Amino acid sequence: MKILLYVTFVILYGLLLFKLPTLYSKKKVLLITGGGILVGLLFLVIAYFSFLMYASKYDNSLLVYEKQFLNICMGVVALFFFSFFVLLFVDTILDSVLVRFHQTYNSQNIDRNPVRFFIGNVEKIKVGIKLLFFLGGFLVFYGICFGASK
Repeated sequence: MKILLYVTFVILYGLLLFKLPTLYSKKKVLLITGGGILVGLLFLVIAYFSFLMYASKYDNSLLVYEKQFLNICMGVVALFFFSFFVLLFVDTILDSVLVRFHQTYNSQNIDRNPVRFFIGNVEKIKVGIKLLFFLGGFLVFYGICFGASK
């Protein structure tokens, strides 16, 4: 079960980082991932307390699955949280802030390296940053799914 949960989170994280920006505009992608954070937090609070109340009132044997239930809830929150901030940094800050800053205020040095290299390869740099954070997601979701047991 834990391995299946881990693989599912990693695949969904990859889809959110690489596939979602190709399907929708930047604004809609940030709205989807930001809304996912809010829905995930609501799901965490409401579903977890509902689970605890049902388990304590009707079936105490369900409390064995409390840690797995929390792992799923926290995985959903982490999935959207990390995706939102990676996409915010990569798509918004790199394009809107760094590239536009150099084009507006550093136009006399725009043909010199490293500025020319950065502006000419901004799409490759964005993919590299996403890939770096995607590989870091392996570790994050491993910690969520297989974290230390108490």
